[in-house]
Amino acid sequence: MEIVFKILKPKNLIKIVRNPKLSIIRFNYVLKRFFYDLFFFFKRKKYKYKIIFIAGMPMSATTKIKNMCGRVDGYFTRYTPMSNEVLYNQNITDSAFKHCPTWSYTLFKTHLNPWEENINIIKRNNVKKVIVSYRDLRDVVVARYYRLLNFPKKNYEPGYKSKEFQYKNLSKSQAINDCIENVSKYFVKWIFGWLDLSYKEKDFILMCKFEDLISNPKTEFKRMLNFYEINLEESKINSIVKATEGKKNMVSNINESEVLPWAISSNFRSGKIGNWKDEFDSENIKKFKELAGDSLIKLKYEKDLNW
Repeated sequence: MEIVFKILKPKNLIKIVRNPKLSIIRFNYVLKRFFYDLFFFFKRKKYKYKIIFIAGMPMSATTKIKNMCGRVDGYFTRYTPMSNEVLYNQNITDSAFKHCPTWSYTLFKTHLNPWEENINIIKRNNVKKVIVSYRDLRDVVVARYYRLLNFPKKNYEPGYKSKEFQYKNLSKSQAINDCIENVSKYFVKWIFGWLDLSYKEKDFILMCKFEDLISNPKTEFKRMLNFYEINLEESKINSIVKATEGKKNMVSNINESEVLPWAISSNFRSGKIGNWKDEFDSENIKKFKELAGDSLIKLKYEKDLNW
């Protein structure tokens, strides 16, 4: 019922009416999920793992991974009720699994923090394996800059600053420096938290590098399928890789994502590798080296600080 009420809100109804083609895709998705869930209720299981769980670094192609896995027949995204405080701070609660049938298959896309409490919650809710994506933090800075330039944070979201400090009102160098501060403060701790966990529980975590996913999407997708012991025909894999190339720009993708089903909606940009080289000025380079230079060496993106 909560989902129905959400759809019937005037704001959401307007979006649906204005985008009939996308609305049909969404309706078909919901219908398909219903019949698949019904089928699995009466038939034996199709896959070994009930949940594909993605916990990616923001701006590291988690949407691309979600779109790939969302096209595996039988896995569906679902309504995940959580408080705004939990959601915006990238944590999770047991309530997020409320609408996951025990007999069917579910897909989660998150930027989950690797804190002990979060790990305990997902494990007791039948999450057996997690895909974790990450990226050169310098390119994360650039991606975050353009995201917030086009879509500033709302005043109720963590990290919101005054209108005067929104990126459109700052110089590019100032805004990128602000991104560097945020990435070094939060993302470094995030990625090394997941890496530490992956060393302790190798069968639990699959680390997926953004650069490999962009350069060799088919190879990386096969790694994910093997990780979850899912067998797909080569033709199906090829069609999924083709369908998730992400040809539109970020603004168009985000506008469409407000109507499309979560499993296949997109919000990513072109996903360039090494884009920071064209975007950073000398002050940005200096600041990044000071705040997060060592992390690039640990992640093997650089051998030293002479870049």
